[in-house]
Amino acid sequence: MTLGFLRRRRERRAAEREAKHTLAQALFATDMAITVAVRARLAEPVTDLDIIWPLRVTVGDVLSQAQDHFHLELSEADAAKLLRYRLEARGHSRWPDLVTDAYDPAYETDD
Repeated sequence: MTLGFLRRRRERRAAEREAKHTLAQALFATDMAITVAVRARLAEPVTDLDIIWPLRVTVGDVLSQAQDHFHLELSEADAAKLLRYRLEARGHSRWPDLVTDAYDPAYETDD
């Protein structure tokens, strides 16, 4: 009797660890996509001080980073949710020149 309880608890804890690890990898892939976009924006040559290059980061960037670095298969809705969360947490969502599709209604879910 007790061994079945211990096995189920061990399996439940392993599943929880796996879920946390996957979430951490997805968040890291999202941060990587944002960092690449910020660095690309900063690398643009300044030819006119009145021109501000936009920060472009898309859901596709997050999906490709997750696939390339962690072999994660995220849905577009989850990638958009993670991108919105990380843009807001890092303060980039308030940038007036942010170009992203993370706020597209097509990616909105009811949860």
